[in-house]
Amino acid sequence: MTTQTYTITVNYDKSVEDLIKLGKYDWVNSNITSQHFPSDEKGKKEIEVTLIGYKKKHSSEFVLENIKKHGCRPATLKELLSLGKQYPDLQKKDWIIVFGSQWRSPSGGLGVPCLGRHGTYRGLSLSWLEGTWGPFWRFAAVRKSLSPLKTKDTSDTLTIAKP
Repeated sequence: MTTQTYTITVNYDKSVEDLIKLGKYDWVNSNITSQHFPSDEKGKKEIEVTLIGYKKKHSSEFVLENIKKHGCRPATLKELLSLGKQYPDLQKKDWIIVFGSQWRSPSGGLGVPCLGRHGTYRGLSLSWLEGTWGPFWRFAAVRKSLSPLKTKDTSDTLTIAKP
């Protein structure tokens, strides 16, 4: 597991559409709207977003459990958009995804927002939550407390207890 942490300012009072404009993306999935991704987040805050990456493929369940195990929660769409605005080159290296905001499509799939690239172009897209994630994905997480994210375990084979 690898981690990188970035301090960002998030204005939760801005609409998804306003945050998209501020990010100056070259392309945007038309389903990423305030209507499809409603938010009750309020105010303006400085937060630390940690990008978590893995060397092997893992399921969404594994990633979510690992985020929680490290005292974090999945980042939201507004946090992702703020990260993209303040650090626009991050998504040119790896795709960055958030599990903290989800949209159920008319066909039943569960879409999660992600920042990505096609060549030199930056974009905002949706990916399906079902399936596995390869090593070019980074998962955005926000710490629940002020203590730093611990990364003692350098393997990708963490054990997840099943209920």
